[in-house]
Amino acid sequence: MGGFEGVQFIAKLGDWVAVKKLKVEKATEPREIAEFLISLAMSANRKIEDFLAEEIDFEMIRRAIDDVSIEGPLKVLENATVRRAIKQGIKNRKELDKKVIKEFEELASVFALRYALKKAGCKLDYFDVEIPSLKLVKKLGKKVK
Repeated sequence: MGGFEGVQFIAKLGDWVAVKKLKVEKATEPREIAEFLISLAMSANRKIEDFLAEEIDFEMIRRAIDDVSIEGPLKVLENATVRRAIKQGIKNRKELDKKVIKEFEELASVFALRYALKKAGCKLDYFDVEIPSLKLVKKLGKKVK
């Protein structure tokens, strides 16, 4: 890679194409590097859910959280209806190994907690903060969804 110092991310998988590159020079501010990494995390988070949606019914979990009364977002996983939705939300459950089921249930639980916290107005990710240089990336990301 010669004299290149920086960060590169290239993804081409199905209809997902993402190319992000940041060349770091002496004049590059640490804030610029952080904003680049936040942008990268935004892209990755979107795709994580897209790919997991093949295995987990996120809509079922969303509906369960929306339909129940919870004392606070941190209590979401204590709710029986939400726990049931997490278990039932694992697609092809009967064909999966127990370890894989447990992994998907944990991922679904993370989704449920994140969804409940966001619904309550909490900022969970760095990209939830209004950063002027990321407005275009956020806008384009919403159009893709």
